[in-house]
Amino acid sequence: MTPSILYIACVIGAIGLHLIMRPHRQTTRIIGAIAGAGAVAFIMVKVLQGLAADAPTPILEVIFGLAAITGAVRMVTHPRPVFAAIYFVLVVVSSAGMFLLLDAEFMAFSLIIVYAGAILITYLFVLMLAQDATSTAGEALYDRLPREPIAALVVGFVLLAGLSDAFLLVDGGVRPDAPGMTPPLASVEAERWAVLDGLPRQLDETVESALATEDEGGQTPEFTIERDGDGRAIRLADGVATVDVRIGDDTRTVKLPISALPTNTQLVGWALVAVFPVSLEIAGVILLMAMFGAVVLARRQIDLSEDEVRVAAGLQPLLEDEDSEFAGGGS
Repeated sequence: MTPSILYIACVIGAIGLHLIMRPHRQTTRIIGAIAGAGAVAFIMVKVLQGLAADAPTPILEVIFGLAAITGAVRMVTHPRPVFAAIYFVLVVVSSAGMFLLLDAEFMAFSLIIVYAGAILITYLFVLMLAQDATSTAGEALYDRLPREPIAALVVGFVLLAGLSDAFLLVDGGVRPDAPGMTPPLASVEAERWAVLDGLPRQLDETVESALATEDEGGQTPEFTIERDGDGRAIRLADGVATVDVRIGDDTRTVKLPISALPTNTQLVGWALVAVFPVSLEIAGVILLMAMFGAVVLARRQIDLSEDEVRVAAGLQPLLEDEDSEFAGGGS
């Protein structure tokens, strides 16, 4: 697949989505749906044809991908915001499923907890409080017509074409390792062993377990892990991780099992604390200030609504501020 064919497919998909988004006749919307589905199917088929001969067919990836694309299209084309939110849940769940297939469990559950569990619930509460329309005819114009659809489509599909070109195409064809491109296994394991080297307690427990296994369940002797001048204890040679430990006056080399590697959750925690601590603290401060702002705004609304009820009932308002419009109300 040459880049020009990829770009043409993206343009056809953008035109099809535009025909679906605008309030055209039913026939025009069906034509747009067929054009968009054809563009997506063409790109998927070309990517699958570029897989290696011995590579397994990514059935689950295709299912989750189609579900995410379908949900995304309906999310931006459905005239009712509540149904658009439901399709957004489908997009989030499908994306989480693809992250699970990539062994990124933390990212998958974070997507569901943050988007489907927090942001979406807040969005639905806003919809329930702000709208009570029961039919499309009674909705506002901005709920029935998208704003700047052409600009959004151009930006979105230009990004899609650029990312697809970068990740899928090489030398005029599809990469042989797409769509499952991963870094070399040796470099990934080296990074994970380096993280374990920075977790002294877990490293001690791993070495203790390895010594007990080598001694066939005998009593584990007192040991001290030796480190080099750079503070590293784990050494890698031909994919085998070893640690030198001192037992009394003797030095012993202990082989570490693969099962001792840190989990994905531990790797994420290590990256947040050891690599991006400033970003983590800034995000925490921003969330804290947002929570304070929400509490202040909510409390002000509650106070005013209570005063309105009390004034309407002929009672004194709870707020006695001089600037309050209810100050000096009826008795």
